[in-house]
Amino acid sequence: MNESLNTANTHLVIARDGQQVSLQVMPTPRIGTGELLIAPLIAGLCGTDLQILRRERDDPARVIGHEGVARIVQVGSQVPGHLREGMNVIINPTHPSNPQMLLGHQLDGMFQQYVRIPSAIVEAGLVVPLPVDLPTRLAPLIEPLACVIYALELMLARKPAGPLIIYGDGIIGHLAALVAKRYLGIWTRVVMVHHGIRGLRWSENNNFRFDSHLLFDDLGSGLTLAMQDRPVAALIATPRSATLACLEHAVTHLANNGVIDLLGGVPSGSRLSSLPELGDIGEIRTHNCGGFPEQGHFTAVTTNEQKPLMLYGHRGVSSARLVEATQVLKQTPSVFSRLVTHLLTLPQAAELMQQIAWCGEREIDGERFMKVGIEISPCTSLLKADVPHEHFGELPCSA
Repeated sequence: MNESLNTANTHLVIARDGQQVSLQVMPTPRIGTGELLIAPLIAGLCGTDLQILRRERDDPARVIGHEGVARIVQVGSQVPGHLREGMNVIINPTHPSNPQMLLGHQLDGMFQQYVRIPSAIVEAGLVVPLPVDLPTRLAPLIEPLACVIYALELMLARKPAGPLIIYGDGIIGHLAALVAKRYLGIWTRVVMVHHGIRGLRWSENNNFRFDSHLLFDDLGSGLTLAMQDRPVAALIATPRSATLACLEHAVTHLANNGVIDLLGGVPSGSRLSSLPELGDIGEIRTHNCGGFPEQGHFTAVTTNEQKPLMLYGHRGVSSARLVEATQVLKQTPSVFSRLVTHLLTLPQAAELMQQIAWCGEREIDGERFMKVGIEISPCTSLLKADVPHEHFGELPCSA
């Protein structure tokens, strides 16, 4: 904690106003009954943050950021007793029933030194004590990995035996490729489809060795050769600008009764001519929110060529999935740490975010970044757990 800022009741914030992003000093919020004041230690810059900065989304929060680990610095009255000052916690950003309680989108997020956590988030069990000691560098991966775990666990319930194709070479695509065999079976053949040659070269240069790598523009016969047999499942982990093209390809190439997960965003009102019975495709993602319903909601569709498929999507995860993600990260930290390509201070992160807002470049010093961790408050290289384990049984649980 920066004592001078705390004494003055102000703190540093990366704030945005249209396409202007800057480091500012703002009043530190006061908390009320049932609320928490947290100090983010390290937070991740994610794909939806990039879309917000590029004005591809109209989320109203002036301060974005929803991934990472924070320390509780003040506890309001009537907060559950297992949440204590000094405890390291993960904030689950997605409320399962209140879309106005979306951290870093509707509510000001974690790219600041102090954040007020409303009572509605606390009451919903969305403040999760860090369950294991974890290298600080891996904290920005907890929430995206939890989303991938949930996606694959839902997929397993409906997926026939056979190959998986992953569209998207960002952080979600790489995480999915890393853990797909863990959740779908070691014999599952995984093909990763990259948007462009730079993404493909990044994966190769950083020794991410999946079963096959392909470029989206070179699919067709290349897909047939790479898969050896027809894919039966697809995970679409793309920015919303690329999702429909990838979905169209998956609908065309998946075998009968194939399963498609729309993990990437979808523009509102989207439709596909190949799925004439399906209305707004974006609504598929709204059926599974915050890890509920526990068994997942799936949409059966038939293509215009009478091929049966199963589609699903989701927004956010349950708090139990965040716990599971920390345990997976702890087991093989060196495998995942390669994905966190840069660690920046708040001032450095503000400059990068301004660059993205102005020109959209996903680069730092000419190098493509994958996951950026923003070190907000001083912390050691290891985040310590301080967990009353008996409370994990009370966390909301998804399928």
